[in-house]
Amino acid sequence: MLVYKSLAHPELVGTYVQPFTLDERLAHSQQAIKELGTTMPWLVDQMDNRLKHALGDRPNSEYVIDPLGKIVRKRAWSNPGEVRKDLEELVGKVKKTTLPEDLKLNVVPPLAQSAPKGDLAPIPRAGLFPIVIKPQLDKDGDLFYAKLRCEADPPLIDEGKGKLYLGFHLDPLHRAHWNKLQKPLRFELTAPEGVKLSATTGESPKSSSENDSAPREFLLDVNSWPADKTIQLTVAYDACTEDLCHSVKQTYVLSRQRDQDGGRAKSAGFRVLTLEQMTQRLLAGDKNGDGKLIKEELNSIQQSRFLDYDFNKDGVLEKDEIQTMAEQLTASAESKE
Repeated sequence: MLVYKSLAHPELVGTYVQPFTLDERLAHSQQAIKELGTTMPWLVDQMDNRLKHALGDRPNSEYVIDPLGKIVRKRAWSNPGEVRKDLEELVGKVKKTTLPEDLKLNVVPPLAQSAPKGDLAPIPRAGLFPIVIKPQLDKDGDLFYAKLRCEADPPLIDEGKGKLYLGFHLDPLHRAHWNKLQKPLRFELTAPEGVKLSATTGESPKSSSENDSAPREFLLDVNSWPADKTIQLTVAYDACTEDLCHSVKQTYVLSRQRDQDGGRAKSAGFRVLTLEQMTQRLLAGDKNGDGKLIKEELNSIQQSRFLDYDFNKDGVLEKDEIQTMAEQLTASAESKE
């Protein structure tokens, strides 16, 4: 089974921005099934991400579960080759290995935006992390044609002073775009006492293109934001579909805390090691080749956490303890990525 959890990299592939409702997640999964041509069953996590949390908060984890419901293999990062080895060991080898081309999957191209990106320069977002936002969903089911992406730098998250990114990204599933004949997007921030912002209102520039789909982005300086205070954001915009433009006004509540389920819209530019690769990297320091590690065989950062993994306190990391350390290091790298 494939599991749809919160998006690890929203906006990285044009079709998918972080959904706000379960109906949107279900629509995403249906679109992904079309694009991938898969016939495997999908599980779609609830909006509180309970399954993601139960499976270890990893964006691309992999589990093999036996008929009794026991987890017999698990990985922080999926590895098809290792899964095949698992199944050969647990079930047995097959006479003929199925190759991807044997499946003859009925794939379709990804859903594209309904207009070109346009000429607005994107705001650099390196070093920013998503913070918790709560869209105020209308009982009548108003569509969020453009969805807020709110990110902050570590000083703002940790100390209440730093950079705040506001980005309004069109959701391709709603087939909307911007039109330069309509009013530009406007936002207003309502901040309680103690919150000091470089601006409380903003209006997006217009693209020179008649229609475009580029996000409307803003970068603010926050001079003070107490951790127990929330900020209300109201945005007004006109989203145009094939034959109609919709005037929309929507509200969000922003909190000064990192959203652990928000994912990273942009990759940090490195490849996360698989669990097996991380284990091999650790064992590269095994100078005497006994399959165990003493503190001096680890790098300085790993040495500082040696006691966290030396469960029996015998001064040596054995196979199970090395495995646990590799799992934790892999999961940590994924969260940073």
